Amino acid sequence: MSAEIARAFCVRMMTDEDFRAALAGVRETAEIDKIMADEKYSFTKDDLNKVVGEVVGHKLEEGELEKLVCGFYEEQMASGNPDACKVVVEWIRNLK
Repeated sequence: MSAEIARAFCVRMMTDEDFRAALAGVRETAEIDKIMADEKYSFTKDDLNKVVGEVVGHKLEEGELEKLVCGFYEEQMASGNPDACKVVVEWIRNLK
């Protein structure tokens, strides 16, 4: 079940600019936890790695997920917010 939730989360990250911006605008991981709980997203890091690996077509290497996630924030980083993905990456690293 959590793999399906991770898949829904990934689809939303790819398609919902407002959702990505909301995550990029947080200051600490607890804010992401709240957003995820409010949106009913609950999954493991393994599930997220698996789903993202399916999307990119290969098993992810260590640290690759974090790099891919930051790719979603290139525009925000280029427009003067270099830390746009910092808290999101920290949150991912803390997933169980």
